[in-house]
Amino acid sequence: MESFIDSQIDLVAKERKLEVEDTARLLSACSPAQLQKRGVALVALRVASMRTGMGGKSLLELELAQPLTDPPRLPSHKIRTGDIVGLQEYKKDKPLSQTLLSGVVSKATDTSVTVALSQDRDNDEIPQELQDRCQIVKLANNVTYERMNYALNDLKKDAASSPLQQVLFGLQSPDIEQTEPVNFFDETLNHSQREAVQFALDSKHIALVHGPPVLTETITVIGTGKTYTLIEIIRQLTVVQEKRVLVCGPSNISVDNLVERLSRHKISIVRLGHPARILPSVVDHSLDIITRTCDSGQIVADIRREMDETLTAISKSKRYAERRGLYGQLKDLRKDYRVRERKVVGEIIQGSQVVLSTLNGCGARNMFNQEFDVVVIDEATQALEAECWIALRKGKKAILAGDHLQLPPTVKSQSGVSSTPKVPKQLTKATSLSVTLFDRLLAMHGTSIKKMLKVQYRMHQSIMQFPSYELYEGELIADPSVAERLLCDIESIDDTDDTGVPVVFIDTAGAGIIEAQDDEEEESKLNEGEVDKVVEHVDKLIAANVQQEDIGVITPYTAQVSRLNRAMKEKWPDIEIGTVDGFQGREKEAIIVSLVRSNDEHQVGFLAEKRRLNGDSETLSGTSTNPNGKQGKKNQPIVADGGFLQRWMTWLSEEADVRYCEYI
Repeated sequence: MESFIDSQIDLVAKERKLEVEDTARLLSACSPAQLQKRGVALVALRVASMRTGMGGKSLLELELAQPLTDPPRLPSHKIRTGDIVGLQEYKKDKPLSQTLLSGVVSKATDTSVTVALSQDRDNDEIPQELQDRCQIVKLANNVTYERMNYALNDLKKDAASSPLQQVLFGLQSPDIEQTEPVNFFDETLNHSQREAVQFALDSKHIALVHGPPVLTETITVIGTGKTYTLIEIIRQLTVVQEKRVLVCGPSNISVDNLVERLSRHKISIVRLGHPARILPSVVDHSLDIITRTCDSGQIVADIRREMDETLTAISKSKRYAERRGLYGQLKDLRKDYRVRERKVVGEIIQGSQVVLSTLNGCGARNMFNQEFDVVVIDEATQALEAECWIALRKGKKAILAGDHLQLPPTVKSQSGVSSTPKVPKQLTKATSLSVTLFDRLLAMHGTSIKKMLKVQYRMHQSIMQFPSYELYEGELIADPSVAERLLCDIESIDDTDDTGVPVVFIDTAGAGIIEAQDDEEEESKLNEGEVDKVVEHVDKLIAANVQQEDIGVITPYTAQVSRLNRAMKEKWPDIEIGTVDGFQGREKEAIIVSLVRSNDEHQVGFLAEKRRLNGDSETLSGTSTNPNGKQGKKNQPIVADGGFLQRWMTWLSEEADVRYCEYI
């Protein structure tokens, strides 16, 4: 057990080191303009406003200092809410200057980026030259690694101190305690959902809820079987069993989906995290808003207003001595604010039946010493095990929901191009961060701790058919609401060749549409010919009255994402474009997948992972994954995925509307 925890600590340290090294290498090799072109910096900015945020942090709103467009839109970039950034003085044609301030991006729009400055500063003063002309650069996110490391080291001190921890490390078998048959709040739940709810409530230590897959869809029904199952479980735990529950996940999206649905019921809930990272529909349940509006928070709100007024006065002051005095007042106000706010925040969290947060957020200061009866982790198969322990250390029982047959979390330290890493049945030294806690528990305790949701509500049965038989033993069932529905069944969408079929495969084999490697994105691949084909197909969908916001374009490679953004964003700003990994769990009416790989060697590289579907027909049929392109017996390609991609190609040729490209 100690060896396992130590190996997790080592893997996290290795991952952190790689991220820091990659960031340092990039920053040292590129000028600010080059970094902006790559999307990891924004230059020639100014401080538009300053105000006070949660925890008394100073929020700086940054916009272009000399915009060339109206409205003043920022160039395309990859700086997102939650990213760590360094704030530097900007000097045109000069190398990166010293990072004067650092902080977390709390909001990013087309026209501005808001940064919450770090609290570990002795001096509140922001140099005037930085206010007038600055740049931000994306840095390695050390906070998440620090919280994972703290959780693992804390776990190491008393790893077997609770029955839950003993079960999670295989020192004790999980128990079932029969509870009363459930009187369901939601009478619409199907049979497999009801089984999963009863099982989760009966499980004394651990329950895995295996949610149905999402690959691509033509029709989306709001909500999934997994989401409604978790809502029922949480309602039963809080209302019937009177338990206190911590609900978390690796991303803001999954957490907010649960907040949105829980908020409809009479349950006391609070959502941790900055309001800018929270869906507008649930922001009223955020800790920040509740702290401002509750009775005990009025004094805190008054101090916050006084701090904002002081910041405004600082921004208007032209005299150095006056600004220094105002900064002194601000420092005193901030100390008072933090003491009072901490007390109010503690009362709000302790008084809530359900606390919702990202896994990383569970390690925040306001969650220290909080204890819960049950920890529910949604999308647990997309979270690092070390990240899960940030939350699990606070609970007596755990319910993990996800699909281990979809993509695992993305890690830099994953070596080679192998598919799913082998998961040992006994607790051994950890060898890969991509082996999730969900994977490990399933291998250790078997299917006795798992219930599978067999009805999916997102995709046409034709799309579901292949993964169901290949990965889910043919057990998946398409709900009647989506089983036969097509894009053209949606009101206002025309019935065309492109909206009247569930699956279209545009085969680029033999058309001269070959992949390339993007120098700017290092090892990332791109395919300009496929970009053109995507644009053509989107044009047809838009012409058939499919709304931009209902279309998603996904691809395995970040370089292809960049090319697609360049080709499409100006014309169709509301179409969402992202990587396969990053798009998991998202809902769109129509999904277009740009597969990128097309080469004479039939190599699919890291995409040999069978949980990704990829390539043109010739590349797929070869599926050579050897990095040197070596052949097996009789000059046949070496197949590392058990023929999965070949069988998918066969299925596409028989079941999809196959279209061939002319040679270009």
